[in-house]
Amino acid sequence: MRLKCIGCEVLARPIYLCAAHSPHIEDVEMLRRGLHNTPLNLRAQLQTQIDETVGQGYDAVVLAYGLCGQATAELVARDTPLVIPRAHDCITLFLG
Repeated sequence: MRLKCIGCEVLARPIYLCAAHSPHIEDVEMLRRGLHNTPLNLRAQLQTQIDETVGQGYDAVVLAYGLCGQATAELVARDTPLVIPRAHDCITLFLG
């Protein structure tokens, strides 16, 4: 399985750890921290990154983001499943 992970650089260490231990091929891309301060900008950047995966052969796009001020609401993956954790913010992801 080939996965694209798009995450906040705040979560870089756990994301890279998970990718290193995963049996799947994972391409990881980090967006700069602080984007959650402008949710509409974060949403636009996430959608751009998701759109760039079209036709790249990924089996799924995995986001390492919480809801982040509604920034992940209404995101759309055109040709692959989009996996988003059910979390309000990255603190929830840190706490498991």
